Amino acid sequence: MRGQPRVHSRTLPAPQPAPAHMAWRCAAAAALLVVLGAGAAVATLRLTAETAAARAVAVSPVAAAAGERLTAAQEAVRAADGAALPQVTASAALARRSSVPEFQLPFAAPGQPALVLVPDITTTYGTGVQVAEPLYAGGAIAARRLASRHDGEASAAARSQTAADLRLAAREAYWDAVRAAAAIDVTAAQEQRAQRLLSDTSALLDAGMAVKADVLAAKERLASARVGRITAEAAAANAIAQLRSLLQLDPDATVELADSLAGALPDAPPPLEVLRRRALADRPELAVAAAQIAAASAREQLARAPARPDLAALAQWDYSRPNQRYFPQQDEWKESWSVGVAASWTLFDGGKSRADTAASQAGQRAAARERDELARRIALEVETGRRNLESALAAVSAADDARAAARERETAARERHAAGLAAMVEILDAEAQLAGAEQQQINVRAAAWLADAALARAVGR
Repeated sequence: MRGQPRVHSRTLPAPQPAPAHMAWRCAAAAALLVVLGAGAAVATLRLTAETAAARAVAVSPVAAAAGERLTAAQEAVRAADGAALPQVTASAALARRSSVPEFQLPFAAPGQPALVLVPDITTTYGTGVQVAEPLYAGGAIAARRLASRHDGEASAAARSQTAADLRLAAREAYWDAVRAAAAIDVTAAQEQRAQRLLSDTSALLDAGMAVKADVLAAKERLASARVGRITAEAAAANAIAQLRSLLQLDPDATVELADSLAGALPDAPPPLEVLRRRALADRPELAVAAAQIAAASAREQLARAPARPDLAALAQWDYSRPNQRYFPQQDEWKESWSVGVAASWTLFDGGKSRADTAASQAGQRAAARERDELARRIALEVETGRRNLESALAAVSAADDARAAARERETAARERHAAGLAAMVEILDAEAQLAGAEQQQINVRAAAWLADAALARAVGR
């Protein structure tokens, strides 16, 4: 089947330790996949859990959106910093006005025309440059700059949180695909055993050592095994489709899974207190909460600012025709300038500043309580994740023993039946037990890797 994952082992022997050189190979493969990017099209792609996690982050639109939000937050920091710098404004104006009667003095010096105080100027021109420098804004500028920086920290932590969620989703999809591929091998082996049972039973019927009911039971067992194989193939196809979609892979690309459930198991988890300390230090959700609380604290100072004085230095240069500062006005270009300080203080704002400050303080208290609740849930997540991994690792040994015992029982039942000492029902029961033990072995080994991935996410890795 095109696009079907290929796993090289057909059975699940005893676990073998992983080679020491595999770690750096996986890291190198992950880096290579990130460099290739989302658009790279390959005929066959060999994946490990870590390369799948790296590619999921590299190609995900959700991760790209988180990166854009971080860029927006960084630009907001630059905008807040710009408020502390001088603001320079250049202006130019041209206006056409209606004609008005001129106003001139009713008398004039001998030999001189009357002085026109208000000439009829129908076209005006103006240019100018203004420089404004805030000297004191009640702490608003500093508070806005600080709040924008904390918002940037929150966006960076949120991007890390998104990446961690994507890595977990990729690891879970990868190990689910490995489990589904292993289930195909198990059901195929069950079908082979059922086919052999039918052949043996038919031979015994010809030899007079079995009855027709035994043959019918063997046929039913073979049909059931085929149904199981078909179901397992459909589940594997769905699992690989889920993995291919998450990794943005071409539908025609063949995915080869590098791991099998017969390989090494995850390491035993460290002590619970060690994991809790790691989680409280490294979980991006807690970093987001801390940055948001810090930003809210800065905005409290921003809410207080309107109740404080505001002071700014101003400088203005004008070059206009006519220049309004010259009297009497003349239809000529004139320049003028001014330098000064402007101050303002809102003495009463109806209680708005006080209410805004109280609202900000209440928001900070609420955010602090939510952070405490988040820390509690993270601690519980770490505890349950560690317990799940320990339980899964302990269950692997028992599942391996159960499969070995079921295999021996199935072999013994066949031998007894061939010798005429056991009925067909004993073989059917033994094969059903073996099928269940094989599926259980697959499930607990996959559960160990899934629990390891969940614990890694819980501690912030």
